[in-house]
Amino acid sequence: MLFNCILLSLSTSIDSLGIGITYGMKNTKISFLSKLILFGISFFITSASVCFGDYLTHFFPESCANWIGVILLMLIGIMVIIKAIKESASPKQDYYDYDHSNWIDPKEAVILGIALSIDSFGIGLSSSFMGINSFFFPLMVGIFQFLFLSLGNFLGKKIHKMSQVPDMIWSILSGILLIFIAFLRLL
Repeated sequence: MLFNCILLSLSTSIDSLGIGITYGMKNTKISFLSKLILFGISFFITSASVCFGDYLTHFFPESCANWIGVILLMLIGIMVIIKAIKESASPKQDYYDYDHSNWIDPKEAVILGIALSIDSFGIGLSSSFMGINSFFFPLMVGIFQFLFLSLGNFLGKKIHKMSQVPDMIWSILSGILLIFIAFLRLL
């Protein structure tokens, strides 16, 4: 169960690595306060979805709830992959730095945090159906998002001169991990 929780947290948060790399390559900084805001939003949204999913599981038999969670997780994984492929054809230009200051301020961090947490809601909901409904999961999602943004920003600055990593790689990896976790739950 702990292994699944960590894998889900990683797959939920790995997009943050790609966004951090993108910011680093554009020399856009993310303040510590902005990272804390992102952590708080992802923790809150994931916690809310886990609680909501836990509430909904009371209306289904355990085996049925597990199947619902597996199917939801597979669907989210497939949607993440499709979305990444579609977005790679027409990439976004501003990446949430709306004032083009090369600095993600707290207001921009709120918008970015909500955008990064949209998938977290569905994943948190499906994790509850699969029996992962602990406080540990939302906490790990927030921590991984914080760490991945920081690491991505650092790496982006380093690889700026060497090569460009397509953003969609991280989203596709996230979708594949979600589908993999769903298959693991079937075994």
